[in-house]
Amino acid sequence: MAGRFTCRMLRSFEGVPFAEQEGHLRRLLSVLPVARLSVDKSGIGMNLAENLARDFPQVVAENFTNDSKERWATDFKILLQRRDVTLPRERELVGQIHSIKRRVLPSGKVSFDAERTNRGHADKFWAVVLACQQERGPERRGSGEIGVRVIG
Repeated sequence: MAGRFTCRMLRSFEGVPFAEQEGHLRRLLSVLPVARLSVDKSGIGMNLAENLARDFPQVVAENFTNDSKERWATDFKILLQRRDVTLPRERELVGQIHSIKRRVLPSGKVSFDAERTNRGHADKFWAVVLACQQERGPERRGSGEIGVRVIG
């Protein structure tokens, strides 16, 4: 069905050295027909984004700003309300989705974020949100391609 999204794989690299993460992603990009791989360039993923983008044109460095996070979170909420996204029944992912809070900053801007815990900063949530958001754009490619998101 057009407009529906199914999360088929959700992999975490918790405690995995950066070189191993990069090696795994390079193998994935070399073997699978990945249309787009988004990597968070605004944090510790900056080096990973730079290294992969140099060798793979489908790697896109994503900048996490209050504006982009607001757009991504709002679009994802609409997908959930329409039941257009199928997610794995994973307690941690559900917890991360519910941990995202909308706050109005003193400047009047809106912020979407979660409290940082020992398990991260809602990284799985943002990975799934990006996977859905980016594929909704007008440049959507054929169904034989795979979209992948990495949050650093």
